[in-house]
Amino acid sequence: MLIKRFRFLFRANGKIDVERGIRTLVAMAVSIVLGWIFQRQSEGLSIALFAQVIIIADVGNLYASRATTLIATTIGVALALLLGTFVSGSLFLTLILVFFGLFLAGYLTVYGENGAFAGIVIGFALLLAITLPHQLDQAFLRAFLGLCGGIWTIFLALFIWPFQPNQPLRKVVSHNFQGIAQHLQQVSILNINDQKDQSSLSQVRKLLLDSRKTLTYNRLGGWGHNELRELLIVLIEDSDRLLMSLMVMEELIRLNTLPQLTTVKLLIDDVFQQIALICNEISQLILDKPKKPNCDRLQLLINALQQQQQLQKQTLTLEVDDYTSWVTVEQLNDLLKKIQFQLQDTIQTAQQTQTRNIQTKTLNSRHQKVNPIVRRQPSIKIINLTIFQQWWEPLAENFSLKSPLFSHALRLSIGSVLGVLIYTFFNIYQGFWIGLTLLFVLKPNFSLTFQRLFLRIFGTVLGVGAVQLILMTVHSPQWLEAIGVVSMAISISLIRFHYSLSVFFITAFALILYQISDSSAPDNGIAYRVICTLIGGGLALGLSYGFLREKQELRFANLTTKALTSVNAYFQEVMTVFLGNQSYQEEELYLSRYKSRQESSSLQAALEVFIEDPTTPFQQMEPAITLTNYIPRLGRGVTVLLTQLEQHQGSDPHPQIALFTQQVVEALSSLTNALQENLPPPPLPPLNETIQNIFSHLQELQKARLAEISHRQESGQLRPYLEDYNIVITELIEIVRRV
Repeated sequence: MLIKRFRFLFRANGKIDVERGIRTLVAMAVSIVLGWIFQRQSEGLSIALFAQVIIIADVGNLYASRATTLIATTIGVALALLLGTFVSGSLFLTLILVFFGLFLAGYLTVYGENGAFAGIVIGFALLLAITLPHQLDQAFLRAFLGLCGGIWTIFLALFIWPFQPNQPLRKVVSHNFQGIAQHLQQVSILNINDQKDQSSLSQVRKLLLDSRKTLTYNRLGGWGHNELRELLIVLIEDSDRLLMSLMVMEELIRLNTLPQLTTVKLLIDDVFQQIALICNEISQLILDKPKKPNCDRLQLLINALQQQQQLQKQTLTLEVDDYTSWVTVEQLNDLLKKIQFQLQDTIQTAQQTQTRNIQTKTLNSRHQKVNPIVRRQPSIKIINLTIFQQWWEPLAENFSLKSPLFSHALRLSIGSVLGVLIYTFFNIYQGFWIGLTLLFVLKPNFSLTFQRLFLRIFGTVLGVGAVQLILMTVHSPQWLEAIGVVSMAISISLIRFHYSLSVFFITAFALILYQISDSSAPDNGIAYRVICTLIGGGLALGLSYGFLREKQELRFANLTTKALTSVNAYFQEVMTVFLGNQSYQEEELYLSRYKSRQESSSLQAALEVFIEDPTTPFQQMEPAITLTNYIPRLGRGVTVLLTQLEQHQGSDPHPQIALFTQQVVEALSSLTNALQENLPPPPLPPLNETIQNIFSHLQELQKARLAEISHRQESGQLRPYLEDYNIVITELIEIVRRV
């Protein structure tokens, strides 16, 4: 159990960001070299320090978001340095400024990752400034140096490196197709792993949701018409439809485990791998790289599957299983043709996003026939996003003790004040590391704080040991400065990959910097670094656990009820159309599907936090994992029903399908109420009995249809009914199991 709790120490969380590290290296190196040239080493080092800190706030995203974040962070750093230095002579004023300043720094998390990192940078500047001597002229000088560091960072990040305002937009959409490709490469039709496949699918869904939100906000916040942006939004819709068709194919294979389909499954495995290759090439096209996706091999595989359909028909007997396998292959063929057309349209649209195609349109090309997919207007309503928010709205919405982000900001401000009091009254050397540790370790939930604390301690201890060895072997200030700069660049590259490794190099940079700049540093100054880390980490852990803490068990239960409610509403809307009580309205149905997927994604994220919370009992983890696995799969089943509505011929449903719908709605509603009231769920309605009656009726009709085929007869009602309900009723059986 102890190994499970601390396995995060050895787990990488992301990718190494080499470009970000190089930017940091350039930002610092240029500032330091210019300081040497103009005999202003101290100012050059200060600008380098502020530049490398401000560049932490450049976490990516859209070009406009990056610019806004960096400009706001630069202004915030300058103000923090000015005010912090100005009040550093008075403990009372310092405590007031720290309380409100760090509250604001923590509250910036309402703006997401950009806001969180901007808050960390501004908080760092404030904690540093209050430890510096109270001198008015120095206050303005430090603010000016902070502005210089910020302006240099903005110039480097947004103009020199390099000026590609549309590249983040392209990456957002490209990731959708890369995610689909990775999912298909992991799926094994012959060796189905539900939990692994569901996890992979959740990642793709998250990419789709994020890309829709990002591109739509960009569209709503932009001025005028932007052809590339409109094409990219169309490609998001294409990736969503492609994923939907692939999900239905996977579901059909899962539902039918007949031995007659073994060869078909082998072919589908090859089909998925080929589609994965095409999706990867589409993603490269979107990134403006010269690629030519080839669908020839996919066509050969489709031809082979069509031959399997003919063989299945030729070997039909009066056995229902034979009919089921034949219908399954027929459905798979229809889906593959649909996917083939989707891919062809997507490739053409992706090719039109190429820069040379956008920039070299001629008058003649305007008179040529344009592919319908390019003319299709993306629908904001189907994407279902709220209107573009003003900058103050997230601040107002979260200004309540009920908000975990408000509570996080309050914890950060109180902890920072306690840190200042501790190092002031106990006269701890370089005590601002207490607040700095708190700033980097404290997170909105306890599990992340717990992980960050141990990762920071682990990295700090290793970094202190490494610096001791470096200082014993290297004595040249220039070489030490170079080692420090390189260490910082490596640290920034590793922040998202592994926090402990990043802290290791940050510690090396910080201790080397103080060794160079502070000749009065005590011999045991490095040991104080470890002490401050432990004190700051202890404050973070104590506040996160004991002050305004949101219980992850309650949060997970609330999100589970929301996910169940949304999938219940989704199921009701789809079945209402089958029952003839409502007409087929694509926009409303896709809107309901989007809500269900959004809630399932939120539930998946909450599960990760719930499991990683060290206070979560192990016996509660398995039921939570099971719920998080089956609720999205229930939504997947409803999506299969939704796809069948697209070619529904209007056949009257079996009389008991209405009863079945009522029973499923009742079961999901009862489970939702039980979770809300923290009570055991009541017994399920007789779903098995109802679905068995429906399925028996279907089998009788299938046998009648087999007799028709053997006598080469056709009826006006039997075939349309089976085409409408073969897959639907099979999926309803699976929905019963998931409920």
